[in-house]
Amino acid sequence: MNTQKSIYLITLGLFTLAILGSIVNSIINYDEVAATFIKLGYPIYLIHLLGVFQFIGLLLIIINKTYWILEWVYAGFFMNLVLGAIAHLAIKDGNGAAAVICTILLFLTYILGKKVRNYEDEKNQRKSFYTPYKVT
Repeated sequence: MNTQKSIYLITLGLFTLAILGSIVNSIINYDEVAATFIKLGYPIYLIHLLGVFQFIGLLLIIINKTYWILEWVYAGFFMNLVLGAIAHLAIKDGNGAAAVICTILLFLTYILGKKVRNYEDEKNQRKSFYTPYKVT
């Protein structure tokens, strides 16, 4: 196994642990998380939705089957982390360091994942996805 793939797997593992830790924290410390959501002005039912979608996103990154789904998953995680950090900074509830670290891990996973996977296969898959069918 080459070094890039090793680094990719390590960063993916760290990112997965961080997101799973967030999900478990939301379950174990539900009252504190709910109080933070109320303080941020978000509805409480978003706690469950975020947990479910984060878990599905992790599964999709690990399974890693199609290019365009993977792009949407990374975009969703990026928006979740950046907007969460901004929300915490706006109400002066911490400095958002955990979200910044997770965003860095997300970028590393994204960039190294592109290098590890065969980029030519992704380009061909993208072309076949966007190419309209020929009607005869």
